Amino acid sequence: MSAVPDRTVPAPGGSRLVRAAAIAAAAFVVGFLAVPRLEILGGRVGDALRAAYHPLCHQLPSRCLDLDGRPWAVCARCAGLYLGGAAALAIAAFSRRAARLAPRPAWLLVAALPTALDAALATLAGAGVPNLPRLILALPAGFVAGLFLAEGLADLGGRRWTTAPRTCSDRR
Repeated sequence: MSAVPDRTVPAPGGSRLVRAAAIAAAAFVVGFLAVPRLEILGGRVGDALRAAYHPLCHQLPSRCLDLDGRPWAVCARCAGLYLGGAAALAIAAFSRRAARLAPRPAWLLVAALPTALDAALATLAGAGVPNLPRLILALPAGFVAGLFLAEGLADLGGRRWTTAPRTCSDRR
């Protein structure tokens, strides 16, 4: 008999939390992508949204991808992290095979390595990669972080995201 309770029977709370997080993440991504268009259309909504994203990102125009000459509301690296996380949450929330993607801590280290190398290169040599590759390099780290968030939300909601019981020794 295992010391860890078997919580493999789905409870509605965990699934709802992961779905809500996936929807919120999608809205978050749509928001930072919509800012340039909203600013072009005029009004204060675009400015307000850009201000809302400012605490989350430095928003340096030279580090941002742009739409019609206007920078996104987050830099390319943050965009990659957020897009990757939103994708992972969507897969975890709406895919029947998501349990096969149960994350391990080593995944995060491996996934963050390209972004860490780019950041180190930019800091030490004064020049990193261009913005689109910077976004692409950040996608894996965001994706794995999103998987961890989905697993945590599922556990918080009373639903085991994966079918295998876990113990502290399983995290190696």
